Amino acid sequence: MNTRRLGDEILGEGKSTMKLTIDIPDGIEQSLQLQVGTNLEHAAKEVLAIAWYQAEKLSIGQVAELLGISVYEAEGLMKQHRVDVPYSLDDFEHDRATLKRLLGS
Repeated sequence: MNTRRLGDEILGEGKSTMKLTIDIPDGIEQSLQLQVGTNLEHAAKEVLAIAWYQAEKLSIGQVAELLGISVYEAEGLMKQHRVDVPYSLDDFEHDRATLKRLLGS
């Protein structure tokens, strides 16, 4: 995996990534592992992705990319965590027009 630390960018395969390090005291690490499992890196990425999605900093597609899952799985993750998926009036109008076109009405 390519990493970027403190502004140093390493490019490869057309993409770059940033590595984020969080220092967690041993006692808290053990407590978290009991609650969320041993893969704290993945759990932390999920929590950040969900929080940033709720704050409208990431799209559902960006959440999927960050977590290495499909958009469908990302939507499922949001539902699992009771996070509303935004559905704007524009989305509604687009869906209504698509239904009308498909149904021939």
